[in-house]
Amino acid sequence: MEKDWIIDIVNEITSNTFKKIEKVYKYRQEGKQLFSDIDIETRLIFPHYRNGEIRISEQELRFMFVEEFNRYCDEKKIKNLYYSIETPTEHKYSFGDEENPCMDDDKKGARSAMIDLSIHKEDLERIALIEFKAMNPKDFCFRKDFLKLVEESKGKEEVCTFFILMIESADKETLRSLKDKVFNTNKGNDTFFKCCCLKKMDGEFDITEKIEKYQSES
Repeated sequence: MEKDWIIDIVNEITSNTFKKIEKVYKYRQEGKQLFSDIDIETRLIFPHYRNGEIRISEQELRFMFVEEFNRYCDEKKIKNLYYSIETPTEHKYSFGDEENPCMDDDKKGARSAMIDLSIHKEDLERIALIEFKAMNPKDFCFRKDFLKLVEESKGKEEVCTFFILMIESADKETLRSLKDKVFNTNKGNDTFFKCCCLKKMDGEFDITEKIEKYQSES
């Protein structure tokens, strides 16, 4: 099974996920009018808090990805791909120092962590590791997830890694912040990064390239 094939599959599923989750955000928010005449082929909705604010989390993104993964495999008649949720890591990690999270199998207090979603081939070995994030959390959240993806795939040429992010809205400051967190602090990382913006930015909901190309005007 070629690595490029898996990369293409995950990229396509991610693109489909972004299109679908944007429609869920637009038409399926708890407490708002249900547009029953609009079929977006999912039963997923965004819930709200007691104060009426919409709750946006990585869980909606992950569940939507799983739906699209299953849909893709059914449509393409792919029978030799599987997935696991909250996959235990093979290494132990220490996240006590938020500035310097580390992998150390021998360090006292280090523990096994979890990968949000893993894709497995027919022998059930891991071939893709995926972390999901929502909104724009602090640096540490990005740092520890990229660390896991790097360490869990190190020395395994057949394993590819992805960091998939969903935010509600974005402006230039958001682009700057995300570029700093994703690219400037993770140089040399081969992980694929994808980001969607639920409130389209300049008419686009996939803003990955905007983040990658963002240049501060200051």
